[in-house]
Amino acid sequence: MKGTITESAGLMVPFTALWREGQAGRAISPERLPTFVGISALPRDCSTRGILLTTLSGYRPKMTNRRSRIVGVLFAVLVGFLGFGSAAEAVPLAPATALQNSCGDLSGFKHTTLSALPPQATDTYNLIQKGGPYPYPKNDGVVFSNREGILPSCASSYYHEYTVPTPGSSNRGTRRIVTGNGGEYFYTGDHYASFQVIDINSSGTKCGDLSKLRTVGYSTLSADAKKVVDGVRAGSLSNGKTYENREGVLPSCASGYYTLYAVGADDRVISGKGGELAYTPDHYATFGKVDLGG
Repeated sequence: MKGTITESAGLMVPFTALWREGQAGRAISPERLPTFVGISALPRDCSTRGILLTTLSGYRPKMTNRRSRIVGVLFAVLVGFLGFGSAAEAVPLAPATALQNSCGDLSGFKHTTLSALPPQATDTYNLIQKGGPYPYPKNDGVVFSNREGILPSCASSYYHEYTVPTPGSSNRGTRRIVTGNGGEYFYTGDHYASFQVIDINSSGTKCGDLSKLRTVGYSTLSADAKKVVDGVRAGSLSNGKTYENREGVLPSCASGYYTLYAVGADDRVISGKGGELAYTPDHYATFGKVDLGG
């Protein structure tokens, strides 16, 4: 507010008296302050400590002569000399916001295993591997937008969610499994308020290790599948697409690690950047490791 002060022969008297009362620890009610003084910040006990004094605008005519200006200057000097306003409370800083992890960065998350979760989580996981059927077809497998910003920041269609049914519940409940295109699995039991990373390969299977898959001999593949395998090995194929491993059957690897090559209507050959080859005859329901010598 713009300051205005009127002439007053008793200017210094009431202000000094108020200061003395404040120094003695006696409370000062706001109405006892001079009419030319306003309160910018008044503590609960109304003591002079921490009071910020400002002149009120619009309550008196503006200063128009020299004497009024001198009085105003003296008043300002007195306020500064007596230290009013020096104890005003500082505005607290807003709490720092935690930075969201970059895509694929699982640091800081709690980890769990399927066996440690409700048994329905394992049922949901198995359905994900098979591609359904899901208990809520319109809701399961849809894109999870990560509006809460808890999961690592990835592309808009990177995550998908699936219902983990709650026994006795008449609706979907609050439990979900969220998958990432890079092979991540997250569990939330409180409707996206918190997440845990599900360690699917808790036995220690590393990226690219297909040793736990059944073996499919190269000689048992169809002629078309053999052509694809040969083309992948020769590096002559250019029609491959990134395989997101959404089913989570293959070992979890970084996004973009696997490349998918279509063979027929349902069968596919999938190659890893480490040179491994996998084959699925049933549209990702099952996988086998291609044994080139078999």
